[in-house]
Amino acid sequence: MTPRIPKNYIVQIGNFHLGEFIYYWNYYEQPCSLLLQKPNTEGLTAIKLVADSDEAASFLLRAKEKTGCRLYTVK
Repeated sequence: MTPRIPKNYIVQIGNFHLGEFIYYWNYYEQPCSLLLQKPNTEGLTAIKLVADSDEAASFLLRAKEKTGCRLYTVK
């Protein structure tokens, strides 16, 4: 893992795309921890994660591109 400045993200994703998101997480050899939470909006899931390596950032960008999820930076 290549070190980088950690960034906290919340991923908003439709429930039907969760499997695809997990597929990319496994494909990139689980580069970060994931915390799945039920948000207030029906049909969506929130995922909290910290991108602290180049591998985690690559995974996140690929998952966003392929699943259409939304990323929110947490300060």
